[in-house]
Amino acid sequence: MILKHFLRGLPGFQYLSDTDIEHVAAAMRVDEYDDQHVFIYQDRLNQELFLLLDGKVNVTHYGNTGRYYTLKTLKPGEFFGLPSLSEGKPAVASCVASGPVRVASLPFSAFLLLYQPDSEIGCRFQFVIATQLARDLHDRHDALRLLLAQIYGAPAA
Repeated sequence: MILKHFLRGLPGFQYLSDTDIEHVAAAMRVDEYDDQHVFIYQDRLNQELFLLLDGKVNVTHYGNTGRYYTLKTLKPGEFFGLPSLSEGKPAVASCVASGPVRVASLPFSAFLLLYQPDSEIGCRFQFVIATQLARDLHDRHDALRLLLAQIYGAPAA
């Protein structure tokens, strides 16, 4: 798989030029990981932006009851690690491979360079990030609606 072709098909990347996509792809490292590999640990600061290329990654939270809860299962084409990385705060959930996966990662230093709003690529890259954050917010909204429906017995529609 050629990473720049994969990136071209993702939401938000249609606004990046071919040169921009080549820069993003060149800054990313692609690796394969085994089942149960932990990319992000809950309550620890994340130092990379991850992009799932193949496989599944579970986003889990260790709750007060001493149990892990799966909040979401990521599919290929989804970024993860954004909230902790962009806010500079510890992650509120862990991200763990569910089976073998292939993941591209962007180190924090490259993320900062690409995220600069005073450059053309920075503005376009921020749009890509905003697109993913909007998807994440939508998923959290759906999860909250489902939880409230379970608590109060109302339909989750």
